[in-house]
Amino acid sequence: MDIRHLEYFIEVAGQKSFSNAANTTHVSQSTISKTIKDLEDELGKSLFNRSSKFVQLTDTGEVLLTKATQIVEMFRSIPIELDIMAKTEKGKLNIGMPPITAATAFAELLGKFKKAYPNIEINLFEYGSKSVELGIQDGSLDVGLICCPTNSEHNIMNFTKDPLWLVVHPEHPLREYPKIEFELLVEESFVLFRRDFNLYDEIVNRCKMAGFQPKVVFETSQRELMTQVVAAKLGIALLPSKLCAELDPETMAFIPLSDPQIFLELSLIWHKRRYLSYATHLWLKYIRESLLGEMPNTIQLF
Repeated sequence: MDIRHLEYFIEVAGQKSFSNAANTTHVSQSTISKTIKDLEDELGKSLFNRSSKFVQLTDTGEVLLTKATQIVEMFRSIPIELDIMAKTEKGKLNIGMPPITAATAFAELLGKFKKAYPNIEINLFEYGSKSVELGIQDGSLDVGLICCPTNSEHNIMNFTKDPLWLVVHPEHPLREYPKIEFELLVEESFVLFRRDFNLYDEIVNRCKMAGFQPKVVFETSQRELMTQVVAAKLGIALLPSKLCAELDPETMAFIPLSDPQIFLELSLIWHKRRYLSYATHLWLKYIRESLLGEMPNTIQLF
C-alpha cells in the first residue's frame, strides 16, 4: 500500500465510479480496478459494493476513507509545511562540546546565529570529545566542537590551534625554566582531562614519547577544579595558553613546553553521510558566509 493506492481509492469513493475515477486521475480503468483489488487483497476486506448502478463504500470502505483522507492530506501538506519552515527558518540544532575548552569564539558565533535565526532551537550538550564523536556517529548530535578529531567519516572545520602550557604552583621548582622538556615531568603528579577527552590520550602519548608513564592523581572536565588542585600543590596540569592567560599569576605559574608540543585543536565536526537537518544546514552556511566563505571540508578561523 502506498500513497497512490490511497489517492485512487479516494477518487473512486468520490466519483462512485471506476471509469470516472480513471478519467480524473488520467490512468486506465484497469489500473484503477487493479489498485482497488490490491488494496482489498491486502486488507482482506471488500471496500466497495459493486452490485448497484454506482459503486458504494462498504463499512470497511467508510473507515478506510476517513483514514486515507487524513493520510493523503498530510502527505500533500508536506511541501507547504517545508516551505513555511524555510520562510520562518524554524528547526532544532543539537551541539555537543567539551566543557574545558576555550570556546569563547564559538560561543560568540552561536550568539550571533541565534540573533539572526531566533526560531532555531539550539541545544548544547557538555561531553568529552570522544563522547561528542560518538554522538555525531549515532545521530544524537547534529554537530560537535571537539579537540583533535580522529574519525574519517566526519567533515571538519578547524577553529583554532593553541599550544598547551605547563601550569604549576608559583613555588614549584620548574617555574625557573623558560621552557619545559617533557623528561623533566617524570616524577610529577598529573591532573588531567578525563579519559573521554582526546587531550587525555595526547598528553599520555607525549609522556610515553619522553620515556615514562605519567602518574595521574586526578581526572576532571572542569578547569576550575583542575587549577584548584594545582594551587593546592597536589599536582601539575597542562592547559591551553589562552586559558592560562585568564588565570591568576599570583596563584599559578605558566611555562611553555618544548617541541614537539601538544596543541588544543578545536574543530567543528558533522557526519559526512548522515542526513543534516534544515537547522544544521543553516548553521554551517552561516559560519561559511559570516567568516571566510565556502571552503571544502576545512575552514581555518584563526
